[in-house]
Amino acid sequence: MNKTIIITFSLLLFILFALYLFVYPKLEIVSGYNAKILCSCEFVSGISQEKAEAEDLGFSMLWLASNKVDREQKTVKSSVLGMHSKTAIFRKGLGCTLITNIDPPTLSNTGLLSDSTVYSPEIWPAHEVLGTKSMQEAINLAFDKDNEDPIYRTRAVVVIKNGELVGERYAEGFSKESKLLGWSMTKSITSALAGILAKRGFWRPAEPMPIGSWRNDERREITLENALQQTTGLNWDEDYSNVSTATKMLYSENNMGAYAASQPLESLPGTVWEYSSGTSNIVAGSMVQAFDNTDEYLNFPNRALFGPIGARNFIIETDATNHFVGSSYGYAPARDWAKVGLLYLNMGNWFGNQIIDSTWVEASIKAVAESDGEYGYQFWLNQGGKFDNYSNDSYWMNGYQGQQVSMHPADSLVVVRIGVTYDQRDFPFDTWMKEIKEAAKNL
Repeated sequence: MNKTIIITFSLLLFILFALYLFVYPKLEIVSGYNAKILCSCEFVSGISQEKAEAEDLGFSMLWLASNKVDREQKTVKSSVLGMHSKTAIFRKGLGCTLITNIDPPTLSNTGLLSDSTVYSPEIWPAHEVLGTKSMQEAINLAFDKDNEDPIYRTRAVVVIKNGELVGERYAEGFSKESKLLGWSMTKSITSALAGILAKRGFWRPAEPMPIGSWRNDERREITLENALQQTTGLNWDEDYSNVSTATKMLYSENNMGAYAASQPLESLPGTVWEYSSGTSNIVAGSMVQAFDNTDEYLNFPNRALFGPIGARNFIIETDATNHFVGSSYGYAPARDWAKVGLLYLNMGNWFGNQIIDSTWVEASIKAVAESDGEYGYQFWLNQGGKFDNYSNDSYWMNGYQGQQVSMHPADSLVVVRIGVTYDQRDFPFDTWMKEIKEAAKNL
C-alpha cells in the first residue's frame, strides 16, 4: 500500500476516534436538551416547534438533533442520528419532565392529583401601565432593532416603581399570558419556598440538611445555610458545554437531587463558594420530607407562595421522581415573575400578608463572605460592585441566557427581563438599567 495512503488512512482514523472521544458523549446533552426544552416550549409556553427550533434550540450543536413531537400523547423524542434517544413528557400542572429508562405511560399516571389552591384576588397591578414615553423608550432598548440578525432576543420586560406597574413590552408572538422560562431564577423560588418551610418550623438555616446518605461521613456537617449560600463543599462542575456533573444531572438522572447529594466533599462546608445547580436540587428534593405525601409536596409552591400573591400561572417542573427541579425549570408570565420580585422588595409582605418572614429576606440578601459580596440565599447581590448602575443594595434573580428579576430598594424598583440571549454577556444590563432608572425618576 502506498505510504501516502497509509498516512492519510491513519490520520482519518485518528480524526474519527477523536470525534468519537470528544463529540459522542456530548450527544446525550444535545438530545436531552432538545427533548426537554422543545417539550416545554410546545406544551407549557405555547411556542411552536418551528419557532422553538429556530430560537430556543438555535445555537451550539443543538441543530444535530432530530425531534419528534407527539401532540396527542404530549411527548417529545429527540436523538442524534438515532443515538442517545431522549424523551420528555408533559403532565398537566407539572410541565415537562425528561425521563431515562422509564415508560412514559407509567410517569403520565403520576403527578399533580389535585390543586385546591386558593389564589389571592388580583390586587396587583391595581392599574394598567402608568408609565411615560421616556420609560417606554428605555424599555425598548432591551429589544433588537434588527430582527433579521437578533442578538438580545428579549421576549418580555416589566418595570415596577413604588409598587405600580409603570412599563412593559412583549416581543412579537408573546404576551402577558405567556409562560416564560426563568432558568436559574428558579433557584430564588426554591430559596423562597425554603424560607416558608423555615417559618413553619421544618428546618433552620444553621441545622444540618436532612440527607440520610450524609449521616455517616463529613457531609453530615452541611447545613441548610451552606446549601442556600452555595458553600456545601461538594464536588461540582457547573459546565454546560461539556459532559459535567451539571449536564449529567439534568440530562441523564431521574433523581437530580439524589445525584447531586451523592457527590463527595472537595472542601470543608462553609469555606469555599462554588455555584452549583446541584445544591439547589438537593434543597428542592429535601423539601418532600416536610409533607405527608407527594401530592402535598407538589401543591406546596402554589398553596404557600404563588396562590397568596395571585401568581396563577407558575409552573415548577419536576424530575422523573416528582421532585422539583429547583435549580432551573420555573415557567411563568413576566408579571408573575415580577410579583415575586415585588414580594421580596416588600420584605416578604404581600399587601398586608406576611408570606415570608422579613428575617429570612434579610438573610437572603446578606452576602456570604466567600462570594466577595455577590451571593446570598440563592440571590445575586451587588455588594461586590458587579454593576456600576445598580445601587449597592440591589439584588436579583438570575438565569441562563439573560433572565433577570432585579430589586432596587434605593429606587423602589423591580425590573424583569426575559429572553433568549445565547451569550448572556451580550445583554447590556448595566447600561440598560441606567436608562431605566433615569426614566423612573420622572414617575
